[in-house]
Amino acid sequence: MGSTINLPQRPSADALTKFLKSNHEIEYIRYQWLDMGNVQRLIVVTKEHALNLGNKPLKVSCLCFGVLPDESFNVTRFKPAGYDELYPDWQSLRICTYIGDGKKYANVMCFVKEQSRNFPAWERDPRSLLVGALQRAEADLDLRFLIGYEIEFYLSDGTNRESTRPFEQFNQFYGAAALRDNRVLTVLEEIVQALLKAGIKATHFHSELGHGMFEIPTGPLRPIDAVDALVFCKDAVQTIAHKHGFTATCFPKPELSPSTVAVGAHTHFSIDDATPKIADSFLAGILDNLPALCAFSMPNFDSYHRLGGFRGTVGSWVGWGTEDKDVAIRKISGRTGYWELRTADQMANMYYALAAWITAGCDGVKKQKELRWKDPPSMVAVMTPEQIAEMGWDTQLPLSLEDSLNALETAVKSHVLDDLGVDFLNMYLQFKRLEAKQASEKSEEERLRVLSKIF
Repeated sequence: MGSTINLPQRPSADALTKFLKSNHEIEYIRYQWLDMGNVQRLIVVTKEHALNLGNKPLKVSCLCFGVLPDESFNVTRFKPAGYDELYPDWQSLRICTYIGDGKKYANVMCFVKEQSRNFPAWERDPRSLLVGALQRAEADLDLRFLIGYEIEFYLSDGTNRESTRPFEQFNQFYGAAALRDNRVLTVLEEIVQALLKAGIKATHFHSELGHGMFEIPTGPLRPIDAVDALVFCKDAVQTIAHKHGFTATCFPKPELSPSTVAVGAHTHFSIDDATPKIADSFLAGILDNLPALCAFSMPNFDSYHRLGGFRGTVGSWVGWGTEDKDVAIRKISGRTGYWELRTADQMANMYYALAAWITAGCDGVKKQKELRWKDPPSMVAVMTPEQIAEMGWDTQLPLSLEDSLNALETAVKSHVLDDLGVDFLNMYLQFKRLEAKQASEKSEEERLRVLSKIF
């Protein structure tokens, strides 16, 4: 990808006018985007100014992608000169049902065009990268996808991280005890209602594995819409929790060691009308590159806290299993081309992660890769090394962000992910290596204190 990329097709600004006529109490539009580190950023625009702009961009500081999550300087932007432009995708407009009375604000997700002297215009824009991957998949292979997310989060008392503590009640997976506190129930009910009123299909809620853990799954959507909805859901969860005096975080390691509580972002991924051959080759393409793909889907220093057997998270190996929740990828029974990708957490910029998964999967289909990994007959964590080898499982998942970045660097040299843009991949590597270095220099407590507030 590069400067020759055109702005993706967007609905006319007439969609904004129609939206405001139907929702006349809206006063502000939140122009939103995710940066390279998956920080949700926004600028609040009055409805009058949004109407005046229409389809014209909103000019903003050239630091849209220029800082790390802790707001330190990002070396991928050597000269902070020029400006960036936000192009709203009016199709993504939603009433912001979780702020105030739920009628004054609306959210819109934006494409980001960088106008700096240092970068091609669309090189790093997450939405553009995913749009490109989807267009290639459909044009080259006639593949289309549906995506659904399980919104996991950790809930604790108090809005000040220094004083937060898990709830006193005993949490269990699907446990009734976790929902006996009416304060908790009020928060969960309000979140679900906010999502439903915004047109997001929240199907149910329950306590999750680990003290203070809860989950709200959402229904399937087309990939861009699914990530847009995910951004909305996470912000709703954290805002409503804060309103009621709690802290909600999606940070993958929400408690200090030796706690094993972990927050994931299990992604339900399906291919429309997939044949068994296409499904197997697509899955093989992902598995062949899974250590490198973890650099996008588990992109934080503390993401690798979730690894290991007997935990119901991601296991330790590159592999898959039918209805197995202790492996990297769970195949959903009774459906062809439908999986739950478990090597992901909420630190991931999901536009990037989906673009990378789709690119790798499509490479597998084009090369007609064989699915050489066998479906395990029993729990992998109790198997001997010989039994694991007999299944064709010969690669372990990366143990750290540094390991996954090394795997991504190898993948870049092999050109398997070139469709994402070689310059982008190298910039992403540089960005994440700096982030990993800075994280390693902070204590576990410092990382938790800062990042649990942001994510």
